[in-house]
Amino acid sequence: MAEPELIFFYGTLMLPYPTLGHLGVERMLAYQGWDAVAGRLYSLGRYPALTTEPGSVRGQVFELTDPAALAVLDRFEDYRPHDPADSEYLRKLLPLAGREAAAWVYVFNRPTHGLSPVPSGDWAAHQGQTLEWDDFFTSRTVE
Repeated sequence: MAEPELIFFYGTLMLPYPTLGHLGVERMLAYQGWDAVAGRLYSLGRYPALTTEPGSVRGQVFELTDPAALAVLDRFEDYRPHDPADSEYLRKLLPLAGREAAAWVYVFNRPTHGLSPVPSGDWAAHQGQTLEWDDFFTSRTVE
């Protein structure tokens, strides 16, 4: 049996942000829990950017139950598979820290000079959302 295809969100695509619902892909994904990937997080103001610099970034893992979600997410993240040089983000498979699996992650494809780092690597905490989010997920069952 094939391994499930996973995707890792570290910013405004995480729940309980409403972005997944607005994009119409929430039903194409099954929440699998919190995890981390190697990388460094920067603030772009309203949303973050992950780079492959040394560090750790906390986020949420989802199983892709419908692969059509990737096309929608690619457009949202400005990832153009046929034009990566002009894409704001690239979609890359990165190993997850807490499980023996890799997940798709949107990696920032622009220079980071002048951007504000998020030292904790945790966008939820950076936004002051940690307790609310922890409460949300202790009551949510994995689909």
